[in-house]
Amino acid sequence: MFFQIIQPTPSLRPYISRYVFVRAEGSTDTMTPPADDPRFVNGKHVQTLLPNYGSLIFMRNTTVDMNGVIADGLTLVGAYQQSIALTTLSGWFEGMLLDFEPGGMHALLDIDLQQLAGKVLTAEQYGDEGLLQLDRIFKQNETAEEIAPLLDAFFLGHLPHKEDINYVRLQKVIAACDAAKGAISASEMAGVACLGERQFLRVFRQYVGIAPKQFIRLRRFHKTIQEMQMRAHSGQTIDLISVAVNHGYYDLSHMALEFQQMGCVSPSHFRMLGIPLSADFSIFFA
Repeated sequence: MFFQIIQPTPSLRPYISRYVFVRAEGSTDTMTPPADDPRFVNGKHVQTLLPNYGSLIFMRNTTVDMNGVIADGLTLVGAYQQSIALTTLSGWFEGMLLDFEPGGMHALLDIDLQQLAGKVLTAEQYGDEGLLQLDRIFKQNETAEEIAPLLDAFFLGHLPHKEDINYVRLQKVIAACDAAKGAISASEMAGVACLGERQFLRVFRQYVGIAPKQFIRLRRFHKTIQEMQMRAHSGQTIDLISVAVNHGYYDLSHMALEFQQMGCVSPSHFRMLGIPLSADFSIFFA
């Protein structure tokens, strides 16, 4: 599996963390999946996509099945708390991912994440002209170098005309969650946002798609994986107990339970593989 990561232009980085281009080596028409690779089932490529804050996925030259939704172009994925099984019906594939920061999809595309939470929709099903325009950009251009500047231009044209005060509030809340390692209540988060608790919950669900408590779990999960990846990449020893403590888990059993519930493998299995953007894991890493 080949990954190419391109950072969006600086003005977009508060909203989009990266563009990720992924492809199987060789042609989708000529390659035969290896018989001993567990990612292939009956000749179909099965990729596990980890829980995320909302993403756009485009697949080229193949048809994919994402949790029962069949797509062959641009697909929207709302905030998910469990893994998504992406199965390419033709075996091998190439495509790309737009990985948004929490709330970024709403801020740029005015998508109500609460309505999209837990769902997978094609661009045609969603019916938004902007997303259909994005679909055309992907289909008319092939390489990462061609597509990335067009994505930048598209999203720069969708930047809020004035400061989105609720998005600014959200960033302050997320920073407070990170500082507290998840040990923060919804009422405390509302206080950071300078909103009443009921109003805060409404705004938070609209921008993020899930409740604050659910977001805290997902955020902690992503931060944990990020630390393990960074340690593996730098050749450091990954002590699971210290990682659990660093991210506010009660103990190693608590962290292992969260890993399993969110559709990942056990922490020890993840540590064993331990390669950033490994082909055995998702491209949805924080």
